Amino acid sequence: MIIIHGVRGSIPNSSQHTLKYGGNTPCVEIKTSKFQLIFDCGSGFSKVNFSNNLQTIIFISHFHHDHIQGLAFNNFGNLTDKKIIITSAHSNKTDTQNNLSNYYNDPYFPIKFIELNNFLEFLEFEDVVSKFRDLDIKSINLNHPGNCSGYSITDGNKKFCYLLDNEFEESQKFELIKFCNNSDTVIWDGMFLDDELHNKKGWGHSSVEQGIDFFNQIIVKNFLISHHSPSRTDDQIDEIQKRFSSTNIKFASENEVIDF
Repeated sequence: MIIIHGVRGSIPNSSQHTLKYGGNTPCVEIKTSKFQLIFDCGSGFSKVNFSNNLQTIIFISHFHHDHIQGLAFNNFGNLTDKKIIITSAHSNKTDTQNNLSNYYNDPYFPIKFIELNNFLEFLEFEDVVSKFRDLDIKSINLNHPGNCSGYSITDGNKKFCYLLDNEFEESQKFELIKFCNNSDTVIWDGMFLDDELHNKKGWGHSSVEQGIDFFNQIIVKNFLISHHSPSRTDDQIDEIQKRFSSTNIKFASENEVIDF
């Protein structure tokens, strides 16, 4: 089961104009029989429900504020001896912990959140890959300021790819196709439209149209466009959706549940 908790990019936008698709920043959860896998901790992370029965792993794509700003705002349920693993494919465990500790600390935050919660366990990405061999976990370097990682998770015959915060370039195409082909679900960064890209060079995001072109070159069951611009209204997203005929292409919406 895939649960979409946040779909908005850059900043949350909660208003009457974003009720349909949602205003929280990125967070995607996958639940299997053994694992709870979470991709990014934007403001949508506050809605994740934790259970002591599943191994939880949080994959951080990068450390821009919209992808980590929700970490301290989940009550984490009634955890007992459970450890929640946090990892990043492009950052070692010490840097990952330090980055989050600095963010959740004075002068940006009232308490030392990371230091006060010993149920958070930081691991090297390579150690997560080798430790949890029930899952086939892969990463890919994305084109985004300050580095960013995309992730692929295969559990049995089900495959999921997470590609938020990537400024698509033709030189990436072959590697991205290889990484995503034969997926059940791919989440694509559609922050912009093609006609908005000309003055957004270097911002680290792709367009909806680039996503559609990529969709047409791979085999995929569900193709979700996410990381919606904070200024994009529900009505505007609906109008963009009408341009595309494939029912396999959707704009991600909060609280949406997809089979995995």
